[in-house]
Amino acid sequence: MNDFKKMADEHRRNFLKFVAKTGISIPALQASTLAMGVLSSRFAEAQTSSNKVKRVIFVFIPGGTPGHAAVTFTPSGSDGALVMKACSQPMDTHKQNCIFVSNAAIVSGTTPAGGHGLTFRVLGAFNGNGTTVDNVLAQSAIGASSRFGSLRLGVMANNAQGATLDCSISSVNTWTQSTYVSNPRTVFNSLFTGGASTGSTAQQQQLKIYDVNLAALNKIRTQLSAEEQLRVDENIAAIQKLKTDLNNSTTTTGGACTNPAWDNFGTTEADPMLGAHFTQIFDQQARNAALALACNLTKVVSIQMGTDGGNFAATGFTDTYHGSIHVGQDAPFIAQRAYLQGRVASLINILKTTPDETGAPLFNSTLIVQLSDMGNGQVHLGEDAPLMLASGSSSFRGGRVVGGSMHTQLLDNAAQAIGLTGYTAYSAGALTGVWS
Repeated sequence: MNDFKKMADEHRRNFLKFVAKTGISIPALQASTLAMGVLSSRFAEAQTSSNKVKRVIFVFIPGGTPGHAAVTFTPSGSDGALVMKACSQPMDTHKQNCIFVSNAAIVSGTTPAGGHGLTFRVLGAFNGNGTTVDNVLAQSAIGASSRFGSLRLGVMANNAQGATLDCSISSVNTWTQSTYVSNPRTVFNSLFTGGASTGSTAQQQQLKIYDVNLAALNKIRTQLSAEEQLRVDENIAAIQKLKTDLNNSTTTTGGACTNPAWDNFGTTEADPMLGAHFTQIFDQQARNAALALACNLTKVVSIQMGTDGGNFAATGFTDTYHGSIHVGQDAPFIAQRAYLQGRVASLINILKTTPDETGAPLFNSTLIVQLSDMGNGQVHLGEDAPLMLASGSSSFRGGRVVGGSMHTQLLDNAAQAIGLTGYTAYSAGALTGVWS
C-alpha cells in the first residue's frame, strides 16, 4: 500500500469516527448533501485546528559551513541568550524565533552522506517512501486545498540550459528530480498574471469555484425531475447571488492579495543567471513565496539557493561560492556562507511584514526549515550540518539549541506541524521540544 492510499484510508477512518460522534447514521448522511457538506467542513476545520502552523518553507544552502556547524554556525550561550557564530551572525535579530540543531548529519537512510550530487536526499528522497517531503505534502490533502500543491523557487538553481542532473533537492522518486524555476518574473506571472487581474486573488479563486458549480448544476438540470429542478434552480439562484455579492464587495482578504504589483527590489532589471544580482533575485523570490502563501495559492514552498556545486559568485563576491570553499582558507568561505545566511534573514523580514488572511504577520503561521547537503563542504562530510527551524508561532520554542541526529528529523517536524498524517516517516522521530 503506497503512502497516498494510506493517507486517504486514515482520513476516511477519521471522518467516519467524527460522523459517529454526531449520532447521524451514514445512510442518512448520504441522503443529504447539505448535511454531508456541513460535516465535511466541520471535520476539515477540526483537523487543522490542532496544526502548529499553516505553511512551511524549506530553504537550501549548499556546502555546509566551515569546520562543521559547531565551529562556525551553531550558537553558544544559553536558552534565550544565544551568542551567534560567524556564519549564523545574520540571524542575531531573529534568534528568539529560531531553533538551531546540533550534531545532526545529512543522511541517506541512516548513513551520513555529505558531498556533491544526489541532492534530492536533502528533502528525503532516500528516506520515507522515496518521494521528497515537498512532493508528499503536495499530493496530500494539504496540497490539494491550494492551487499549487507546492512551489519550487530557485535562485541560480539551474544553468542556462535548465536543471542539471542530480542538482535538485526535490524529486518525485529517487531518480526523477523536480525542476526549480529560477526566474522570479516567470513565477510572479504564473501566480498573478503579471498583476493585471482585478479584485483579490482569493475573490478570483472563489468566483472560479462558483462558476464550476454553476456549470455542473446547469449540466445535470435537464436530467432531473421537475421537483428536483426546482431545488437545483434554488441553488443556482443562490450561487448567482453569491457571485454578484462578491463582485460588488469591496472587502478583501488582506492587502497582499489585492492585485499585487511586481516589486523589482532595485532600479535595474535582475538577470536570473547573473550572480551579481543574487540578493535582488532572492528577495524577489522570497516575496513571490510570501504572496503565494498569504493568498493561499500554496501552503508548501521550497527555495533552493544555487546547486550542489555552488558555481556562482554572489552579490559582492568575485570568486565562486565553490571556489571560496576550497581556496584553503576559512575566511572566504565564512564570508560567502554568512552572506547566504543573510538571505534567510531577509526572507524572515519579508514574512514578518507580509500580512496573512487575518492581518497578522505571515511569519506567525509559517515554519521555515533550513537545510544543507553537507556538514563541512571543505571535506565533503555530512556530520554536524548547519540546520535550523524558524517560526513566529506563539507555541514555537525559539531562542534555543536542540540536539539531533539526522537532518530528516526536521522533515518530520515540518510534516507533522502542518498536519500531515498517515505518511511514511523520514526518520525514527522528529526533534522534540520544538513546540510548547
